[in-house]
Amino acid sequence: VNQTAAYKDKVAAANEQLQRETKARMDAANEAQAAKQAHQEAIKSFTQRIETLQTELKNREQEISKREVQIADLSAQVKQQLISLTSAGEALKASEAQKQLQSQQLDELRAMLDKLVKERADLSMALSDATNRLDVITREWQFMKEQLTEAQGNIDRLTGQIRDLGGSPAATGQATGLRQGAPPINGVVRDVRMLDDNRLWASISVGSADAVQKGMEFKVIDRQSGTFLGVITIQSVQPNEAVGVLTGPKVEDVKPGSEVRTQL
Repeated sequence: VNQTAAYKDKVAAANEQLQRETKARMDAANEAQAAKQAHQEAIKSFTQRIETLQTELKNREQEISKREVQIADLSAQVKQQLISLTSAGEALKASEAQKQLQSQQLDELRAMLDKLVKERADLSMALSDATNRLDVITREWQFMKEQLTEAQGNIDRLTGQIRDLGGSPAATGQATGLRQGAPPINGVVRDVRMLDDNRLWASISVGSADAVQKGMEFKVIDRQSGTFLGVITIQSVQPNEAVGVLTGPKVEDVKPGSEVRTQL
């Protein structure tokens, strides 16, 4: 009986020991499982952290790329602005040069305008003088036309008388020696115009101061070609001008500047 009791005690002790060891193993297993789970949680957390950091790094790289593009754009803009500033400086310099040139041209134009104003005043005076001279010449021509009409009437009357007496007017004219032996006088035509009597009249640049007399004939010559154009028969004489009737083969070609001569 004592051995049985002792054996039961040992069995009970062994069972307790086994229970303790089983519990210890279970606790150890639970701790290991908990440690494993904690390790897995830690790995998962680190993995997520790494992924987060990688995403952030990728975002930072994209941001850096954007900043680099912006920097490149800004650099290009700065370069363009520098080019624009350089061009603006050159344009300003050219503008200043153009402004100076325009100022010089303006001064020249003002001087030219002053000259033109003076020339206009001189031309106005010359025109007024020429108008006055034209009025004088017109009055003289009108007076000469009246005298010529009267003289023509006298000639016609005398011609009739000569014929009535049995004479020849042509022979009489030749006998008197009219228009013969005129001194050599040269000049130029100043003006040509048709008057109310339907005859062409011309004024020349020589007059009584050059020994021109009424009735003289001047041959009109073209200065360029030397062609004979017609004859001016003097009807009125002034000191430096004479006026006469123009006749001949090419009177339509007579113009101011044509040469006149008493002898060819």
